[in-house]
Amino acid sequence: MQNVDIFIEEEKKRAVEISNEIIEKPKISMMVVIFPFLLINFIQELRVYRYKKEFFLKEYLYLKKIVIDLLKNGCSNQQELKEKIESFLIKDEKYIEFYEYQIQEALTIRDYIFQEKSEKIMRLKEIETLKKWMDIFKSEGDNLEVSLKLLNVLNSKI
Repeated sequence: MQNVDIFIEEEKKRAVEISNEIIEKPKISMMVVIFPFLLINFIQELRVYRYKKEFFLKEYLYLKKIVIDLLKNGCSNQQELKEKIESFLIKDEKYIEFYEYQIQEALTIRDYIFQEKSEKIMRLKEIETLKKWMDIFKSEGDNLEVSLKLLNVLNSKI
């Protein structure tokens, strides 16, 4: 399972790199020096930044961690893995099409870990799932902007 531990560490590093590119860190203004009470706003912006990063890291690694945990618990058969992931993911029949994409991505992660598929195929499946998410949940506004940033970053890192 050393292979699995290396994989998750690499994915954590990748998630941090991606989050640094898509989530802007607030910049301190010279106005804070002149008007110290503005420091409160800056501190709040830093908190929001930290929460956004934490949330992104959890979401980005969610599916990968599920697959890793199942593999560590001895669930290496593809059919068994698919059934267990379905039980984790499928909560609402309304979004079954999206869940199918996530399940396929999870199986591709498993195949990559067992060196049955290349990293590029795994990354392309990740991008495909993101595109499907954007289609199904009809991203708009800030949500669409962040999704497009993420899509561009993932495409550039293939």
